[in-house]
Amino acid sequence: MTPPDHMALLLRQWQQLTRAESAAIQAAAWPEVRDIQSRKASLRQPLTEAFRQWKSSGPAAAAAAAARRPVRAQVAALLALEAHNARLLALRRERARQKILHLERAAHNLRNLRRTYVPPSPPAACNSYS
Repeated sequence: MTPPDHMALLLRQWQQLTRAESAAIQAAAWPEVRDIQSRKASLRQPLTEAFRQWKSSGPAAAAAAAARRPVRAQVAALLALEAHNARLLALRRERARQKILHLERAAHNLRNLRRTYVPPSPPAACNSYS
């Protein structure tokens, strides 16, 4: 397998993982998201190595391979998917932050309500019996 072919294969695998990651984010399946991100991380080194091999194969071979394989389009599509996932995560994070703020306000209101209806406990007195 030529370096461009190997690189295209790795990029397709990354793209499949990114699509699965998107579905997992939408389903809030966080252990699955973590697993997918780990699998994507394991693709980084082979992808970097395939790119180095492609780059070192010489300018004529690289130009011919670039004409045969739409790697740039594949990378652009992958970057768009990654940006989409980043937006999904930002939206989830903002929703979680809003929920936390809402719950903190509710807890504060409940504490105030409790203070209104529950009389304070009498002060502790020390009695000395000798």
